[in-house]
Amino acid sequence: MDPVIVLDATMSVGAARTAVTGLAPTDRVVVRRRDPRGGATPLWYPLPSDDLARVLAGDIDPAMPLEVSLDLHEHGASDNRQLDHPDVTSGRWTGLVVDGSRAVGWMVADAAAGDRGPTRGIDFGGPAEAPPTGAPQPGMGVNPADGGPVPAEGGTRPGPLPELVLAYPRVDVPESVLPGQTFDVVIGLSRQVQPGVMGALMRFLPAPTTLTVQLKAEGFELASIRHELPFDPSDVAANTVTVALTAPAVTQAWRGRIEVEYSSNGLLIGTAWRELVVTPGAAEHPATSTAGGEVAVQLDQRLPIDLTVSISRGQADGTFLWTFTTPHPVALPDEQVITELDSDTAETFALRKIREMAKVDGSPTAELKVNGVAREIGAQVPLWCWKVLAAVWRIAKDAGRVPTLLIVSQESLVPWELATTDADYIVDRDLVDAEAPQILGAQWAVGRWRPAGPETPSGVRRPTTTPAEALPLTTLVVVVGQYTPESRLKPLEQAIAEGRQLTDSYPAKWVDGTDDQVASLLLGTLKDDRGEAVDAQVLHVAAHGEVDPDRPISDGVILSNSAVRIDESIVSGSPFTRTSAPLVFLNCCQLGSPTTGALIEGGLAAAFLTSGARAFIAPLWNVNDGIAKDTALAFYDQAINAGRPVGEVMRELRARYTTAFPKRDQTTPLAYAYYGHPALVLTRQETT
Repeated sequence: MDPVIVLDATMSVGAARTAVTGLAPTDRVVVRRRDPRGGATPLWYPLPSDDLARVLAGDIDPAMPLEVSLDLHEHGASDNRQLDHPDVTSGRWTGLVVDGSRAVGWMVADAAAGDRGPTRGIDFGGPAEAPPTGAPQPGMGVNPADGGPVPAEGGTRPGPLPELVLAYPRVDVPESVLPGQTFDVVIGLSRQVQPGVMGALMRFLPAPTTLTVQLKAEGFELASIRHELPFDPSDVAANTVTVALTAPAVTQAWRGRIEVEYSSNGLLIGTAWRELVVTPGAAEHPATSTAGGEVAVQLDQRLPIDLTVSISRGQADGTFLWTFTTPHPVALPDEQVITELDSDTAETFALRKIREMAKVDGSPTAELKVNGVAREIGAQVPLWCWKVLAAVWRIAKDAGRVPTLLIVSQESLVPWELATTDADYIVDRDLVDAEAPQILGAQWAVGRWRPAGPETPSGVRRPTTTPAEALPLTTLVVVVGQYTPESRLKPLEQAIAEGRQLTDSYPAKWVDGTDDQVASLLLGTLKDDRGEAVDAQVLHVAAHGEVDPDRPISDGVILSNSAVRIDESIVSGSPFTRTSAPLVFLNCCQLGSPTTGALIEGGLAAAFLTSGARAFIAPLWNVNDGIAKDTALAFYDQAINAGRPVGEVMRELRARYTTAFPKRDQTTPLAYAYYGHPALVLTRQETT
C-alpha cells in the first residue's frame, strides 16, 4: 500500500504549498474535510496533478483556505474503504484506505500480490478536527535546512515532485491604431499574467510540443487565422507567433476585439482576448493594450472530443464568429469564418423557430415543419462547418463509432443541434443513420457549453471552464408538480407517475412542487429520511413551466400552490446548486398557449450552470406529457443503469422521433437540449 500525504481542507494555501513541495512522483496527496452537513465521517478528496498544480501556482492568495482554492464540494468527495473492509482484506480495492478518520494509504488491487493488506501510511494523525487556517499541520515537519517537508511516522524523505509547466497566454496588441493601418499581433506564452486582466493559468506536461493558435478578429483583415506555436517547457516564453492584421478603414473611433484560442492535441486549452481602438487620432507609438481577458480551458485529454465548435457573438446582433478544433487530421479554415442571420437577432430567430415547432406537435404537418426548421437552421451554419463535420464524421464512421461534438457558444438560444443533415449538407450518405432523423443532434453525440463565467476572488468560475466528464451519483431529488383545480392548471398525471417510477427505481428523495418544499430544497435545509441535509447529484423536475418574453415575470417553473415561479434569480440565489453541483433535468411541460415562448433553456440553463450545475437538460418547446415521462425514464435507465455517455443517450432519445413514432407527428423527442460534456458518464456510488 502506497503512503499518502494528507492536507486539511481548512489549512491555508501557503501552508499546503510548504507541505507538498518536493514530493516524489509516486506520492499521493489527499485532502481531508469536515463534512459541512454535520456527518461524523470526514470527506476525502484525492488531488490530481492539475489540482495539485493549482495549489502550487503563485497566483493564488497564500492566505486563502485550501478548500476555497480547490472549490471543494460534497459531491466531489471520493469513495474510500475502512481498513477492515472485505474489499481491503481480500485485495480487491483500489483507492484510499482509512482507519476511522485517519488515512492509512493508497491501495491498488493486485490479486497476485502476496501482501494485500496495508503496510504504511502518512497522515496528520488525530481526529478530523479543523486546525487554525494557515497553522503548521501536525505530522508534517519542515526541514530547517531547506524548508522541504519531512514525512510523518518515520518515512523517508520524498524526492522532487514532477512539476507541470505553468504558463499564461500572451497576446500583445496596440492600444490604438489608425484606420487601414497594418499592425502586428504577437502571440505566445508568458511566465506572468499580462497587465489588466485576471490570470488564466494553463498547465502543460514537461515535454516539447506544438500548440495551435486561432484568431477571431471581426472587422480586421489577416492572411491566416491558424498558426503553430512551438512550446519549450524549459522556457515557455521562448517562442512567439507574429500575425499581421489590417484595421478597417473607419471614419470615426471604433473599438475592435481580437480573440486567440490555444489548443493542444485537438482540444482547447485556453483563450485570451484584447480590445483596441481604431481611430484617426491614434498615436504613432501606442502603448500595448491591457483591455481584455483570459480563460483557461482544461478538458480531459483522456476523453478526446471529435470536434469542438466555438461560436462567439460578433459586434452586431445575429453575427457569429466560428472556429473548429479537432484532434483529427482534417482540413480546417485559414480564413475567418463569420456568419450573419439574414434579418433577425439570435433571440428572435431562435424564438420564431421554437414557436413553430411547438405549434405542430401531434399534427400531420409536424414532419414538414421539422424538416423546414432543420433546413433553415442548417442554412445558418457556415460551409466550413459542414466540411469539417463531414471529414471528422468519416473518421469516426470508419472507426465504428458515433462522433462527439461540443458546441461552446456565447449564445445559448439558436438550437444548432436541430440543423439538418440531409443530402444538401451531408453529401456522403454513407455517413448518416438513415433510420434516425436527419438532424445533427440525432446523428452525433452533441453537448453544449457556455463560456466560463468571470473569475471570483476565490478563483472560482461558474460555469466552470469545461464541462465535467464524470458525475458520481448517490441520490436523485425528484420535484413533482401536483396541480389542483384551484391552480387553474392542467393536472400532469404522467408527471406524477414519472416521479413515482423514478423514486421507486433509484435512490431518490420525493419533493412536492410546493413553495415551502422547493424553497427548503434550494436553501439547503431540506432533510432526508435520516434527518440529514439532502445532498443529491441529480435534480429532476416534472412540472409545468412557462417562458413568456412579453411577460417575463411569469417565466420559470410553476409551483403547485403559488403564483411564484422558480426563475433565474431564485436559482442564482440558491446554495443547493453550488453545494451539490448536480445534473439538472427540467422535464417541464410548457403551457400550450400560442403566445407563450419555450426558451426555458435560454434563461434557466444559464442560471443553473452559472450556479454550479454540472449539466442541464430541458425541452425547448411544449412537450407531450406521456412522451416526456417516457423520455425521462429512458434517459435514466440508459445513463445510470447502463452507464452510457449522456451525449449518446440524448442522441438516441432524439432519434425516437422516427424510430418510435413512424408517423413523425410527435416533436417531443426532438425538444430536449443538453448542456454538458458529450461523454459525461453517471457513475453509481455506494452509500454507507
